Amino acid sequence: MRGVVAQLMQQAKDHHRAMDAWRAIERELPARVDPSVGGLTICSVAYRAKKCLDLNDRLMRRLNPSASRPQWLLFDNNVERAENIALDDPRFTVVRPTSREFVMGYEHAIGIGELLRRVRTRFLLIQDPDCFLVMPDWIERVPAYMQQNGLGFFGTPINPRRHNSYRYFPYMVCMFVDLALVPVRDLCFVPDVWRLATAFGYKARRALTRIPKVGHVFRALLTEQWKTNGFRIKERYGRGDTVKFECAQPVWDVNDTIPPGGLKRLIHDVTPSAWSPVPKQDGYCSPTGFAQMGAPDVAALGWEEFVWHGRPFAFHIGSVHGQPGQYERPLEIVLGQWLGARAAS
Repeated sequence: MRGVVAQLMQQAKDHHRAMDAWRAIERELPARVDPSVGGLTICSVAYRAKKCLDLNDRLMRRLNPSASRPQWLLFDNNVERAENIALDDPRFTVVRPTSREFVMGYEHAIGIGELLRRVRTRFLLIQDPDCFLVMPDWIERVPAYMQQNGLGFFGTPINPRRHNSYRYFPYMVCMFVDLALVPVRDLCFVPDVWRLATAFGYKARRALTRIPKVGHVFRALLTEQWKTNGFRIKERYGRGDTVKFECAQPVWDVNDTIPPGGLKRLIHDVTPSAWSPVPKQDGYCSPTGFAQMGAPDVAALGWEEFVWHGRPFAFHIGSVHGQPGQYERPLEIVLGQWLGARAAS
């Protein structure tokens, strides 16, 4: 018990230090960008992502042949020399941390904050290196769509199987932002999962789910309770009453998870959305994936698929990309298929 308390107290200290670091960055960030500025900047935090970045850059150039190349700001969070991105790599503007004082969730958030200081364009894309946008001409099409529809945010949400994290709003894996509508200083990605009150409450809820035989009854208590990176942005803008937003659809078949006509479906139908582990918002998920659309079946590899307007939009590899040797060859094959199909069309 003493060890648990000590761990919680240390995590609380880490949280306060991370928030202090963010507030120091926030004071230097501007308000809204002049809408006449235009342009797009990509911000990514790299950790064991050298191969992903190489392939992502190649894919971006092939799918956007007529677009001006966005500035790609890169926070190099690697600790292994072989994974470091060269400071003179012409594809990226590379920033490295001056010290390592935070755990990874905080380092990721503060890394994005450091990059935000350098953004000078109207549109911003927060993109994980292992998220691959596969829609042709997305560099021009997405900002144009956002501008035409008055969207402050657009992107991919968290996969629905991670029901304890927030949903119905774009996540930092792929989040476009119109900085003419959303002040850059509002983009605080610092998580809340290790703040003392949040951590204690979440651990208590999770303990209930582990009670033998009846723990599943309490699973709904975890819905949207894991306050991961970016939850503050969702809390502020997720109602859509300040600025509008839109999500690409995660590929996830609700009917496959809870078949119609069964007891699970009945329970789902009467469970409030705030408690339901399965999303209840109409149209949030798509049961139709890449394979049914004639595209490479990346879901078969365990990766997350996202579609938009009935076509493949992006896929996300996930945590496996931090395990070198586990994903590189399948990824090369998938992107080879994609680029080959693009060249043939």
